[in-house]
Amino acid sequence: MKQENIINEIIKCSGNIEEVSLIGWHFIYNGKHYCYLPSKTNYELHFSMPHVAYASGYEINELVDVINETNLNVKFVKAVLLDNGSVSLDYHHKIEQEEQIPNIIPHIIDALDFASDYLTNKLNEL
Repeated sequence: MKQENIINEIIKCSGNIEEVSLIGWHFIYNGKHYCYLPSKTNYELHFSMPHVAYASGYEINELVDVINETNLNVKFVKAVLLDNGSVSLDYHHKIEQEEQIPNIIPHIIDALDFASDYLTNKLNEL
């Protein structure tokens, strides 16, 4: 799996990307911040929205319910409450063939975008 191909597909989707030393790549799509975290094995894609919401603004049981509901209803994306009190969204995908990259990158970005809206809308209902 060539990093250059992945980076080019991200640029096609978002129009922008910048390398963040020791972490990976950062880009903005639909006004939201995303990270592409390169895999050491070159057989896995890992994308993240590292901060969608702060936990401190919500009652913990209600927040956990929204996170669990998001995980049940949004396929492929995992919502996680981090130790720093931030809610993050992650998408991991195992690459089996290089040809998948032009198809899977837009799907991953759109899935994270949808999950972010889903989670945020549910939190706004609290």
